[in-house]
Parts: sequence; C-alpha cells; structure tokens
Amino acid sequence: MRKKCSAVIILLSIILCLCSCSGSKSSSYFSIQFIDVGQGDAALVECDGHRMLIDGGDTTAGDKVYSALEDKQIRRLDILALSHLHKDHIGGLPSALKNITKIDLTISNSTDDNKDVFRNLESELNQIGSSIKVPPIGKKYSLGSASVVVVDTAANEDNDSLVLLITYGDTRFLFTGDIGENAQRRIVSKYENESNKPFKVDLIKMPHHGSKVIIRFIDILMPDYAVISAASSNLYGHPYTETLDMLEQAKVKLYRTDQCGDITVKSDGKRLSFTTEK
Repeated sequence: MRKKCSAVIILLSIILCLCSCSGSKSSSYFSIQFIDVGQGDAALVECDGHRMLIDGGDTTAGDKVYSALEDKQIRRLDILALSHLHKDHIGGLPSALKNITKIDLTISNSTDDNKDVFRNLESELNQIGSSIKVPPIGKKYSLGSASVVVVDTAANEDNDSLVLLITYGDTRFLFTGDIGENAQRRIVSKYENESNKPFKVDLIKMPHHGSKVIIRFIDILMPDYAVISAASSNLYGHPYTETLDMLEQAKVKLYRTDQCGDITVKSDGKRLSFTTEK
C-alpha cells in the first residue's frame, strides 16, 4: 500500500512540475509599440515584465510617450536606449520620464552634446540616478527572455546611431536610428562576413524615417516587415519614394506611423502579429 501511495505521489509531483514548466513557457510575452510621435522615433519594447524604451520623439512628443508609459503604469525601465542625440529622438524624454523612478541602464552612441535639449535630458537622468554609457559593439543585454545586442555605435557622421538587434525566440528586430549609407554598408559587411548562411531579420525599423537605403541592406537582411516612423506631410519628404519602391519590390510588408498611428507588433517566438491605432 505504501509503495502504491509513494508511486502516486511521485506521479502527481511530475505532473505538477510539467504543468508548472508549461505555464511558465506560455506566460512569456513580447511586444513592441512603435509610438506615433510625428517626425521622430520612439518605441517601447516589453518582454516578460521587462521594459526598454528606444528614443522619445521631439519635444512636442513628450506627452505622447508619457501617456504610453502611464497607460501601462511603468515606473521602471530596464534599458533606455538613445539611438543618437538629435532633438527628434531625445527631445520628448525629459517630460516623458517624469514618473520614471529607476532606469537600470541608459545607452547611446555618444555621451555628450552641447545643445540645450541634451542638457535637459541629462538633468532628468541625473534626478533618476542614471547616466549615459556607450556600450562596446557586440555587448549583449537580457530583457526578460529576449536579448539585445549592440550592432553599431559609430558617432563620426551626423546621423550615425546606436544600432540594436533584438531577438525573441526565432524572431529578430533591427533598430537602426538614423543611420546613413556608410553605416548601412558596415552592417551589411558584418552580416556578410560573420555567417556562412544568410542572416535574416523579421522586422527593420527603417533608418532615418524612410530616407535613402542601399539595396544591399535590404537584400542581406531579408526583412518580412518594416516600420517607418515619420510625420504626415513632413518638410523632408520622408519617406522617400525610392525607398518605398525598394521595399515593395522586395515584398516587404510596410507599416508607417503617419498612416497607422501607433503600431504594435507581438511575437510568439515564431510569428509576428500587428495591430494599429488607425
């Protein structure tokens, strides 16, 4: 009788353990909200209760980014990533971060700028107890069960940016800031030379609001989806017609904040799903 009871107990323990493991796996969660900040960039990445904010739009977009954080009652950021220190990427952050009490890590491709918009952000970060660091290329960070790898940190040309590759399960997302043609060529060279097989990403946040992109950049990375963050009828003509034509020819499904408003993409580790504000 005792042997039967022991066997039953062991069997129940195994079943409970399996259920627990299964529940833990199914509870994993990954999403990116591309926030419509007009002519600028901002994206909130969430994975398993961990959060990374990439950029914060222009000064006029601060309230929009603040609302995105408040809607989810976010008070702490694991990572704040500043693609570069231009106004349309960091100008909204001082007001957007006013209810954030802790930032574990702030990274960018530069730690200093002489413009007032940077000084305002620096002051806000000091109050939160965070300072900007330039990470080494190849540095890898965890965001829940997702990983964030630093691809490029150049700051030699005006639009050079911190480039990040986020991986969740089998899905990959490349954030490119405002990188121009030289940085795009560096990235192409990296993935051409470091792998014996094609390096495919699922989604690219397109460089510089849909400005010029070299064909090889799309050919090598083979994205299924692209996101362009730009304002409707902006003064710069973004996104460029030649870039839109290139994406169409490559059969890349495009989402644009000027047409869709906020764009939210979710991944189950294999496939992506999208919802849009408009």
